[in-house]
Amino acid sequence: MAQGPHDDPERTELLATRSQAADARVGEASALPPGARLGRYRIESLLGRGGMGEVYRAEQLEPVRRTVALKLLRAQKLDARHLAYFEVERQLLAQMRHPAIAQVFDADTTADGHPFFAMEFIAGSPITAYCDAHAMPTDARIALFIRVCEGVQHAHQKGVIHRDLKPGNLLVDEVDGRALPKIIDFGIATATSLTEGREVAGTPDYMSPEQAGGDQALVDTRSDVYALGVVLSELLTGRRPLIAGETVTDRDRTLRLPSAQLSTLSPADAERLAKAHGEPVSRMRRVLQGELDWVVAKAMRHDRNERYASAAAMADDLQRFIDARPVQAVPASRGYAMRKFAQRHRTGIAAASFVALALVGGLALSVYGLLQARAQRAIAEQRTVELEKVAAFQQSMLQGIDIEAMGIGLADGLRGQLASGDPVDAQALDRGLAQASTADVARGLIDQQILANAERAIDRDFAREPALAADLRESVARVRMALGLPQDAARGFAQVADYRVGALGRSAPETLRARQAQVSAILEAGEAKPALVLIEAALADAAALLPSDALRIKLRLNQAEAVASLGDRPKGRALLEAVRADSLELRGERDPTTMEVTNSLAILTGRMGEAKEGRALMERLVPLRTQVLGVGHADTLASLHNLAVMRIMTGDEDGAVALQQGLVQTQTRRLGAEHPQTLGERGNLANMLNDSGKPAEALPVAEAVVEARTRVLGAEDAQTLRSKLNLSTIYARLKRFDESIALQEQVAEARTRRLGPEHPDTLFIQLNRAATLYQAGQAKAALAQLDRYLPVARTQLGDKHPQVQMGFDIRAQSADELGDKALAMASWRTLLEIREDALGADDARTVDAAWQLEGMLRSAGNRDEADALRARYIAPLLEAKEDSLSEEQATKRKDIIETEREEALAARTAAK
Repeated sequence: MAQGPHDDPERTELLATRSQAADARVGEASALPPGARLGRYRIESLLGRGGMGEVYRAEQLEPVRRTVALKLLRAQKLDARHLAYFEVERQLLAQMRHPAIAQVFDADTTADGHPFFAMEFIAGSPITAYCDAHAMPTDARIALFIRVCEGVQHAHQKGVIHRDLKPGNLLVDEVDGRALPKIIDFGIATATSLTEGREVAGTPDYMSPEQAGGDQALVDTRSDVYALGVVLSELLTGRRPLIAGETVTDRDRTLRLPSAQLSTLSPADAERLAKAHGEPVSRMRRVLQGELDWVVAKAMRHDRNERYASAAAMADDLQRFIDARPVQAVPASRGYAMRKFAQRHRTGIAAASFVALALVGGLALSVYGLLQARAQRAIAEQRTVELEKVAAFQQSMLQGIDIEAMGIGLADGLRGQLASGDPVDAQALDRGLAQASTADVARGLIDQQILANAERAIDRDFAREPALAADLRESVARVRMALGLPQDAARGFAQVADYRVGALGRSAPETLRARQAQVSAILEAGEAKPALVLIEAALADAAALLPSDALRIKLRLNQAEAVASLGDRPKGRALLEAVRADSLELRGERDPTTMEVTNSLAILTGRMGEAKEGRALMERLVPLRTQVLGVGHADTLASLHNLAVMRIMTGDEDGAVALQQGLVQTQTRRLGAEHPQTLGERGNLANMLNDSGKPAEALPVAEAVVEARTRVLGAEDAQTLRSKLNLSTIYARLKRFDESIALQEQVAEARTRRLGPEHPDTLFIQLNRAATLYQAGQAKAALAQLDRYLPVARTQLGDKHPQVQMGFDIRAQSADELGDKALAMASWRTLLEIREDALGADDARTVDAAWQLEGMLRSAGNRDEADALRARYIAPLLEAKEDSLSEEQATKRKDIIETEREEALAARTAAK
């Protein structure tokens, strides 16, 4: 470019730098005047200043002439110790090459140690201002922000943390009419890294908690992720997340999410925001509530370990949002995955939806017939009996829908519709179905398209006939209960009961029937506390009923179940025993209500550790239900299943297997060999055969279940993964360890991706892998697996979890095998502590841990502690009377006696 008189370097004041260009000191008070020289740069104007220093527009004079942004950091001053390090950092900054990063051309210090940086000059606007000025919609803003995240990720890969990400440092310029973001001011990262954590640099409104806390040693790339979350929230809502909107708890802080902030806008602010975004605020709020709230919340988690692991991970989630794929920050659910799939494949789904219409069309007619039948009763009283039969038939038909089979039919129909289309769409459908539950989709279709419409018709057409409307609502609620929608059913029963309280009174049988149905639905939904409140009130209202009345007995049964569910199992059991005694006396043991009480008592007894007593009750119940209800009745099948489990728990492997084989045959005959319920029973049979010491017989059954579930439900369905885990256990029992470990790796990878690395199901399989590795002779690999996952499992599952205790057992054995006696001893010691706390000092598993530790202590010469352990845990077991021991205690005592006898014999032989 031509050089005029004002370009003459001799006419400017020269300020020294460490480079050869150098010289004078930088003053602390005033800004550099236009024309001043700083090394090879000449100041043109002051662009801005802050707590760290000033930013100037300057011209580089050599070796090329160009306009630069020059930042002088007066707040930092480097001594001789830092200069060499600074040289490395300046080279690092210069190596960053990314379209979204304003390049750092040079970094130097003045003679008195103040750093300065020469950067690419960007004539753009802050990202928020640019987007508002161009009325950019949400998707366009996110696409622009993704490029920012990519730039930040590039810097992180180069080892540079920005530390001051904010709209003012994220400028947007236009090149050929296209918006291009540029990140500026990376120099603050270098300057701050030289303060050894003594100073906090950055902008408070965008700082992560660890950065604001002052210890810069805690700042890492996730601190920049936090700042990106603040910027994203501001970009989407026009304002930063408010500090006043956070709620501090004992573990975390709950952020006021972007959608919540939009709801607090004044009309004037809402109008301005809508104009800036080019879309209504109501639509913006809906979009944010769906997924973007989760993205911002994950980026801004108070605990940095819970944030996105990188800027790239955050960018990937935002790209998923744009592509209508499931966003990782959103809690995993099958319904969510299916909705996202539907968004991406609207055309295919539209065609395939005809299958769903075909499946539910007949049901719609059934509900219509039900409503018509009920209406006709008000017109023709003489046909009451006939109409009641019709209504009961319609209700029973709806209640008898096989949701699982309907879900499979829906999936097969979708595959059939797309079979002749693009193979890519078919593959995408299979991936979507693998993450979804078609049974839940079918259930939702029936609920939304039939039952919800029926309720609207009741409200519209029977408003003047409230008694009839209540009867119809009760029918709809019973259908919902049968379809596995207990929460919706409970609301329907509550509406019916509340109406009948006013119309008939609290003590009317019809009122109490609806209230008892409401209570059962609430218990089924897992809400025992509110259920108990309703039960106690209903029992008071039912005082006028005869003690033998089935409704009164069922309320007492519900009361016992609620008490047990709330944690007081002994009291729940006492209540169940009392109501069973009364029902036996007043109604007889073959009465369905009495049998229902017996079934609940047997299950609770077994859960309380008294499997023999629970089994005795169930052994008596199963033939009664078979005779009275039939072998194919749902209650009979449930009792058969429970009895098989109780037989295996009490050591009757052959009896359990025989019963389970009969159950498989029955379900195969009723539902088919590949119905989900049948596959579940076949899987249970394989597990029982394996537990009975017959892994070779279990293997073909388990392999067939995995193959069928993979084909019918998908490779990553939760039931398929559970079947693969069971099959891996059988492979391990057969010492086919390579196949077992390979299957476990598949399950671990799928669960980590779908559920997260700290989900209980994921941790379960990760600890299982350690046990299998140890069994396979890979003790070192087992220890590495436990080092990685056992601490997390302790935190997430707790010390009482059997899998955690198994982890310490395997760690002790692996360490011992590898010669690390200290780790082995520490592991046995920890296991002893947690087993005593969880199981008691006399439990066989606690005694085993004490015995193992005792042996290691004696080998190490620590006889006093070994003697103390033996006296406290082992001697009481060895000295106890045989008839006072449980089966597990007797087995452990025999093991100890025989092992110690063999050890003594070996010691005597060696001494000779």
